[in-house]
Amino acid sequence: MPSADFRMPNSLLTNNSLSALQQSFAKLTDLQDEASSLKRLRKPSDGPADVVSAMQLHAGLDRNDQYTRNLSDAQGWLGNADNALTSVVTQLQRVNTLIVQASNASSDPSARQTIANEVDSIRQTLIGLANTQYAGRPIFAGTASGNVAYDASGQYVGVSANVERNIAPGQQIQVNVNGDSVFGTPGSDVFSTLSQISQALTTDPSQLSSLQATLTGQTTQVQSQLSLVGSQFSRVQAMQSQNTSDGLTMKQNLSSIEDADIAQVMVQLQAQQVAYQAALQATAQAIQPSLAAFLK
Repeated sequence: MPSADFRMPNSLLTNNSLSALQQSFAKLTDLQDEASSLKRLRKPSDGPADVVSAMQLHAGLDRNDQYTRNLSDAQGWLGNADNALTSVVTQLQRVNTLIVQASNASSDPSARQTIANEVDSIRQTLIGLANTQYAGRPIFAGTASGNVAYDASGQYVGVSANVERNIAPGQQIQVNVNGDSVFGTPGSDVFSTLSQISQALTTDPSQLSSLQATLTGQTTQVQSQLSLVGSQFSRVQAMQSQNTSDGLTMKQNLSSIEDADIAQVMVQLQAQQVAYQAALQATAQAIQPSLAAFLK
């Protein structure tokens, strides 16, 4: 009994070869895309769970970038406040020294007038410091929309309120210092005291002792605000460090999800190129009908 002929029909062999070639080509193209983009995830189908994780990390990095900008802004506000208040304390300490000089028994009216002139000059300098700006906004004016916290006469024209920045999830920090918290309330502020000191120097030196005590208390108030600003500045610096660390961790995690292992990809690409060439040869043989097949 003749054996049965189980040879695969030529058309089926050709179709199988073409299908294998297409699959091989698709895999080769995918590896080439991965090698050129250096990204393992290029479309949702590349790994649905990983794509979700990557989207969450991208959102986290966006928030991290915003916190970075907010922290930098907070550092600018507080840094300017620290510099201004340090200068204010220095100027007030100079006035205290001048009062001591003027209270000296050997001080004559001419000398006291010279001292009064210097006190007036210091007062104008302090008004300038009280109008210190950051990014075009007076840092001691609260939420006022104007360009100054104090007018030329030393009158407070700000609107006392907190200016805050979000620096971490659920965390805010005040970045401004209200002028009346630093220099005192209108009528009993540093500028009024300096005017009184200047007048006492030329008209009634006996008032200098009590005015000196008032100035000392006001200086202590400025120093207290300076200390507060310093602690806020230190907090911002600590949060900047933490924010930078968080951002680096998220970038590393995102890279481990999204980025291709280029060494592994190149090995796979070379192997797939060999496989594709083999598939090309097999397909070429399958689609060339032999004379024997044609005669049958």
